[in-house]
Formats: sequence, C-alpha cells, structure tokens
Amino acid sequence: MRTFPFFIVLLIFIFSTVVTATQSQQSLSPPPHVKSHHGHHGHHRRNAAKFFGYVRPNRTAFLNNQTELINEFLHAHNWVRSEYKLPAMKWDENLASFARKYLMERYNDCKLVHSTANYGENMFWGKRLHWTPSDAVYYWYKERTWYNFNTFKCEPPPKMCEHFTQIVWRDSTHVGCALQHCKNNDTGMLIACEYNPPGNFVNENPLAHTAK
Repeated sequence: MRTFPFFIVLLIFIFSTVVTATQSQQSLSPPPHVKSHHGHHGHHRRNAAKFFGYVRPNRTAFLNNQTELINEFLHAHNWVRSEYKLPAMKWDENLASFARKYLMERYNDCKLVHSTANYGENMFWGKRLHWTPSDAVYYWYKERTWYNFNTFKCEPPPKMCEHFTQIVWRDSTHVGCALQHCKNNDTGMLIACEYNPPGNFVNENPLAHTAK
C-alpha cells in the first residue's frame, strides 16, 4: 500500500510527457514546398513491377541498362498518373543527371538527406539491395491511403503523403531518377527522383492546374 502514491506520480509523469510530445509535434508546420523521403528495411515487400504491369527482360535489367531504368521509372509513374486521368510525365535527362550526381554525394554515408535544388524530390532508402524502381514508386503510391482530397492534407498525423502528391501533381510534367548502391553494402541503397516543375505546395489541389 505504501507504493500506491509512487505509481500515481509515475502515471501523471508519463501522461504529461506524452501530451507535451504530441503538442510539440502538432506545432510544426510544413514549408510552402515540401520534399519527401522514405525508408524501408526490407520487410513485407511485394512484386511492384507485376502490380504496375511492367515486364523486365530479366530481374536486374535496370541495374545494367539505362534504357530499362528509364522505362521502369516512367512506366510506374505514369501508371499512377493514369489512375487520376493526368497527363503522362516525360523523362528529363537533366533531372536524371542531377539525381545521379546528388546520390554520388551520398555514396559514402548513404543518408536519406534531401538536396537543396529547386526541384520536387522524392527519395527512398532501402537497407537491402533488392529494391527496384517499381518498388520505390509503389511505396510512394501507397501513401494515397492517407491523403484527403477534400482537405488537401495527410490524415491522421504524422502520416506522410508528399511522395504520392508529388507523383500526381498535375503541373509536374518531367521526371528524372537515379538508383545507387552505397559504398558499404551494409548501409543499403538510395533512390532519388527529381520533378520539374516542382509540386507539393501547401493547401493546393495536386490534381488541379495552377494558374500562372
């Protein structure tokens, strides 16, 4: 019976800590233009290429053939955009070149850190080396589950939807991507896609054309 007051104090402390952490998180507001990153450790992986209806010449074609890499990234992006009756994106080699150069900057540390370029940018990190262009786009696409097209928000917090909204941003017409295994294979791999014009402007409808 003597320990009862101690448990009451402990419960009050835990509750106040949770409330404080939640309030701090809710006080953060996103910038006008948001870039997004995504990390995966290799669990619950599905056949994303099959989901998108993409057939590779062989399992690792995208690793050795730049044309196959381009085809797979474009096919997955435009499959998603077709679901929302949006114009297909076109490949931009300047964007792809930027993505390759930026991933080389992350070659040693393999950190999921965004560039400072004025493009839209989706990033993906995988602990294992089996992730594909279709995989990255598929997991970005899955964020649609939490996106509310009535409020233009991702719900409930702290869910992220900015990868998905960047892919379906109507005014983003060009994309360029890169995939890289990091220097130390134990640190994983990175994928980056750059978009122009950029999307993810706060409180704007991703599916609507923005008047200039």
